[in-house]
Amino acid sequence: MAVRYVSSGTNAGNLEVLDKAEFAFVGRSNVGKSSLVGKLIGAPRLVRTSRTPGRTQMLNLFEAGRDFALVDLPGYGYAKLSKKHRASLKKMIFEFVVQRETLTAIVQIVDVRREKVSPDDLELTQWILENDRPLITVITKVDLVAKNKRLTQITKIEKCLGIPAGSAILCSSKTGEGTKILRSRLMALC
Repeated sequence: MAVRYVSSGTNAGNLEVLDKAEFAFVGRSNVGKSSLVGKLIGAPRLVRTSRTPGRTQMLNLFEAGRDFALVDLPGYGYAKLSKKHRASLKKMIFEFVVQRETLTAIVQIVDVRREKVSPDDLELTQWILENDRPLITVITKVDLVAKNKRLTQITKIEKCLGIPAGSAILCSSKTGEGTKILRSRLMALC
């Protein structure tokens, strides 16, 4: 699959509109969002990742072959940013989700290790659903939780977010687990 970086911006109008299905990837800082995008498109070096949370500060559009486009959104909730900066990033994300008419679906990413989803995660889920946008929930970093504890964590997350049981996709950017399932779900919406 030929993958290319297309453009970056701070609002929906800054990004080029491609004639293909478009999926926005969003989640808290440090959930592995950019790593998952890189793994999914088969070009991890093309997508900026870092051990330091909060590196993605803009909306970044990538074209994934003839099939679809992905938008890597900034992470939200990173505590080391000022309240003003966090609020600005959150506003950018929420406005993009509502204003980007070419979005096919929003992929919300949640870390499996969290005991509870954050208020920001819950607010974003409700915002997406209230604005009648298709939502795909991905639970990442599943390789870091023992297989016998996964079901309990996943059930808690799905219940907290108010999404149907068994609807979340389990993924690991490190092992590649779940990326084929996620790609199939995206392709089904193209």
